[in-house]
Amino acid sequence: MFYKVLDDVKVVEYGNFISAPFCAKILADLGAEVIKIEAPNCGDITRRQEPFLNDSPGIESSGLFQYLNMNKFGITLNPETATGKKIFGELLKNADIFVENNSPKRMKELTLTYKDIKKINSRIVMTSITPFGQTGPYRDYKGCELIIAHMGGVGYVSTREGNKNKEPIKYPAHLFNFQAGLSAAAATMIAYYHQNMTGIGEQLDVSEQESVIQNMNSAVARYSYGKQIIARTDILDIAPAHILPCKDGYIYVGFVEESEWRRFVEVMGHPDWADSELFKDAWTRGRYWDALKHLMSEWTMEHSVEEIYRRSQEKGIPLGAIRTADQVLKDKQMAAREFFVDVENPQNTNLTYPGVPYRFSEIQRESPLAAPFLGQHNEEIYCDRLGYTKSDLSKLEEAGVV
Repeated sequence: MFYKVLDDVKVVEYGNFISAPFCAKILADLGAEVIKIEAPNCGDITRRQEPFLNDSPGIESSGLFQYLNMNKFGITLNPETATGKKIFGELLKNADIFVENNSPKRMKELTLTYKDIKKINSRIVMTSITPFGQTGPYRDYKGCELIIAHMGGVGYVSTREGNKNKEPIKYPAHLFNFQAGLSAAAATMIAYYHQNMTGIGEQLDVSEQESVIQNMNSAVARYSYGKQIIARTDILDIAPAHILPCKDGYIYVGFVEESEWRRFVEVMGHPDWADSELFKDAWTRGRYWDALKHLMSEWTMEHSVEEIYRRSQEKGIPLGAIRTADQVLKDKQMAAREFFVDVENPQNTNLTYPGVPYRFSEIQRESPLAAPFLGQHNEEIYCDRLGYTKSDLSKLEEAGVV
């Protein structure tokens, strides 16, 4: 789904993988016209990322690509060629926003730095997302989610059940690539507003590393204020703040207030062991967690996730039901808000994707459009918009320009 809030905004995206495509997707979901530029023949690297439809790899089968690129126009273009560079300039000339996540060195080689682009379009907002930013000693370093997570300090505090002898780990999936894209989209909207007010364009320099550090919660603050370096075991110094097994799944318990623990003791039927001196407060419970976990698990294993969750809700206890993907898809709250949407992919199969996590009270939602197949809108953009003939387009294809 999307809302036509930014339907007069024109965006050019020259990005790969997640951060830049997700930034541009957020703009597309708000109604902006996004033209996604991909390399001829191979396209965005995400086209080769799982999951694949029917577990069959193909450039039009990636579920991740489909999700990141809904509601966009898709064209192919090689800016390494002289003609390709000229066409790139024609696209940027009429754009309001340019989103990219290439290295500064690469953009300089292509003559697509902000200094270069400003000569073509002085009003453009250029959003550049890189692992470490456009300045500093790391500016030309390559990076990925694993590197960024550890360079940002998150890996050090990621816990494996408090075992400090195990190596640091990063959080699962591509959390920080998405976070960088989200931060970039928010900043882009502010820059676009400033552009509208002043007529002045600018470059947004977005660092994925800084996006990670920004979301480290208290780790940096604790060191800044008290010179305390949080270790992986520090998270488990108090208890319960852990995952526990149930009859049909898992729950997460994380009680900050002592009263929350006492109310959960009541939910468990006030077992005798709960009054032991070993478990008198959060710190002693943390110290003797191995014993407490065994006792709590004996009770939780006798009950379903839903039963424990509902009982805890009634007593105002912050307890989370850990849900699998299929449970989230079937969640009645999601159904009531019509969060998930069905989109027809290039194989003419309806697939379900997350929608947008917001609603406008006075603006009608629109049905989402499937991500473009490679080069799908070449004719529409090159011929109908830029004035090239179909014969020109064929020649450009033969020359490897598009």
